Amino acid sequence: MGDVYVPLSNHEGKVPGWKLRTSFAAPLAAATSLLLVGFSFAITYAPTKASDDHVNQYYMWFIHVMVMIFVGFGFLMTFLKRYSYSAVALNFLLSALAMTVYLLVGGAIQQFLWPEDGRPPKSGKIELDLPLLIDAAFCAGAAMISFGAVLGKASPGQLLWMVLLEVPIYALNQKLVFDVFKALDIGGSMSIHAFGAYFGLAVAMFVACEGSGSSHAKNGASYNSDITAMIGTIFLFIFWPSFNGALASNPDVTTEAPAQTQFFCIVNTVLSLLGACLSAFACSAAFEGKLDMVHIQNATLAGGVAVGSAANLKIAPGGALVIGLLAGAISTCGYVKLSPKLESCIGLRDTCGVHNLHGLPGVFGGLAAALASVLAAAANKSVLLDHGSRTYLYQLAALGCSLGMALMGGAATGLIITKLDPAAQVLPAEKMFEDSVFWAECEEEEEAEHSTQL
Repeated sequence: MGDVYVPLSNHEGKVPGWKLRTSFAAPLAAATSLLLVGFSFAITYAPTKASDDHVNQYYMWFIHVMVMIFVGFGFLMTFLKRYSYSAVALNFLLSALAMTVYLLVGGAIQQFLWPEDGRPPKSGKIELDLPLLIDAAFCAGAAMISFGAVLGKASPGQLLWMVLLEVPIYALNQKLVFDVFKALDIGGSMSIHAFGAYFGLAVAMFVACEGSGSSHAKNGASYNSDITAMIGTIFLFIFWPSFNGALASNPDVTTEAPAQTQFFCIVNTVLSLLGACLSAFACSAAFEGKLDMVHIQNATLAGGVAVGSAANLKIAPGGALVIGLLAGAISTCGYVKLSPKLESCIGLRDTCGVHNLHGLPGVFGGLAAALASVLAAAANKSVLLDHGSRTYLYQLAALGCSLGMALMGGAATGLIITKLDPAAQVLPAEKMFEDSVFWAECEEEEEAEHSTQL
């Protein structure tokens, strides 16, 4: 029998909380035990990759991606005035869980279910190298985007199950996008951002009950929480070029025209981010008459999302800047116009606005790459070798696959963690967006205000 919400009290009988022993600690311990067994018998070091050259090629990029996931995403989600502990700490835990699960599941799919060269490793085990670790960090990024859609509305137990169910679906979709459709998506506009957003939004349709939307008293920021969230924004802005270019390096420096060059990934991403920053500030002021911190924290990053699919293409500096300008405008417009409409019309309650930062710009990015494959085909022959002039068709198919798997997988996951409820721990609306429910050292808002007055 799972846990239900009960008032846990100290000697004064005041501090409410949630029993997490059976609904969170137990399944986390069980999952960890299974992962330990898997690592003990199914994973080994890649024998040809344990060299300084391999480390020099990938480790810096890996660290940059880790900073984005654990610092950037973590602090970006601290904007909720009563949920900052849970935002940054659960981002920490769930990212670590997603990465660990992916190394087993994603590694098995990549190397055994669908090996790139048609042959599984001779060792008979998953061979661990730095690119696989980077892929695991990308998976954590998609999972944290999904977390943003249900931020403050799902219990720790529900979030645990959400990540455990999402990782295999993500890994399968990733393999379809890159190895079946052979699509352009070096920075994950479709396979990471759009997938993570629409998976999370589908889960939110089940988790977010009536009364948990924008009108909830605690679903909002304070002056201080907005400042900490901006720390996340700045970290993401600085490190996003590494995210898009982490796996674009070419070890053969003698190759004149490598299929995936980090130079274009870095330059295109920087320009697109600059464009998004400019247009987000302009659009925020134009729409509201004043600047809105929600737009500045999020829409300024939309360029990094949108240019991801086309990052390794020669799209011209002006083209990269245009993608960023449009992405910033689309994202800001989504926050101002679309989110309220979706909440009122279909009950879509998206805490972080991942639809506006990751969903819409991710779809736009996939379409932008499809268009670039047509308009700049001659300049990108080395990248378009798989499909040539038909690349745009495979790009659209990969985008449709990512959206379909995200929505269906997210809906199934939402159904499981709420209706079937393995955690038996659905949060009532009055306990949402509140750290004191789960953290021993947190006081409820009324108590905290009273202590401050004294």
